[in-house]
Amino acid sequence: MKKNIIAIIGLGYWGTIVTKTIVSMNIFDKIFIYDVEKKKINLLKKKFKNKVHYLSLNQIKKNENIKNIFLATPPKNNFNLLKSFIRYNKNILVEKPGLTNLNHYKEIKKLTKKNNSKLTFGYIYIYNNYIRYLKKIINKKILGKIRYVNLQRQNFGPIRNKVSAAYDLATHDLSILFFLFKKKLVLQNSINHDILGKKNYDISFLNLRSSNIKIDINVSWLNPEKIRKIIIIGSKKMLLFDEMNSKQPLKIYDNYVNFPKIDKFTKNIFNQSKYIFKGKSKTIKLSDQKPLILEIKEFIQSKKNITNLEFSEKIIKTIKKI
Repeated sequence: MKKNIIAIIGLGYWGTIVTKTIVSMNIFDKIFIYDVEKKKINLLKKKFKNKVHYLSLNQIKKNENIKNIFLATPPKNNFNLLKSFIRYNKNILVEKPGLTNLNHYKEIKKLTKKNNSKLTFGYIYIYNNYIRYLKKIINKKILGKIRYVNLQRQNFGPIRNKVSAAYDLATHDLSILFFLFKKKLVLQNSINHDILGKKNYDISFLNLRSSNIKIDINVSWLNPEKIRKIIIIGSKKMLLFDEMNSKQPLKIYDNYVNFPKIDKFTKNIFNQSKYIFKGKSKTIKLSDQKPLILEIKEFIQSKKNITNLEFSEKIIKTIKKI
């Protein structure tokens, strides 16, 4: 019988969460772990006992039973790691942003065509039930014609040294936008602040456009409160997704604004109150499913994932313009 085996490489903040999640799923016959720091390996072996096993990088590469790999390593290391694993025909789920050099995408693309490998990037919000529900709402035109989208992603840490807040945080929001609209995103303007003096942006305000939709993204890892909000303004209704509001995460407001034709002005006065409609709001609460579990399951089970190489490349192309 074919065994379900996975290896997790990189046991930092996110790699530890990934390991804990994969152990809890109870669908893998064997789970292997690796990190350059032996201390991290020993800590996880102590925590999960015989549920995880250590193998070196070379052992993971050459073990034909290990087909699936979760790569939770720093972006600077990913290019060389991906090249070596693809040559051994491994299926790889690499944590976002995955790659930061656009030339690396070209080379990886050539390698994946030559070898029997599947490459997926870990844009976890694509596997969030509420984001998938938003897509249904937009496709059904429940909000009417989309006019404006505002995405806010702010928190206090963790602070990265190798990538900016835009790479770390705004890539999530760009993935959501590409998933929801599947249209070309154009970065029109950006304001960036290096607060900590690391020659790296800690706070970014991005102004984009997708066809006729105006979009703003605000990200920061120097905010005292954790904020995760998406506001969508349509011609018929407005929507608020507040990830931090566990009781009322998603609200649809029956609010809209209609402007009169010129011949409807009376005595050269425009009475704005006549054209603003504020109705009731509707709260939607979906079943609680962990996006990381859905992401891992889809990676294992699907032949081609949504968050593939081309999907990630579009996001990095946009970020590179900041």
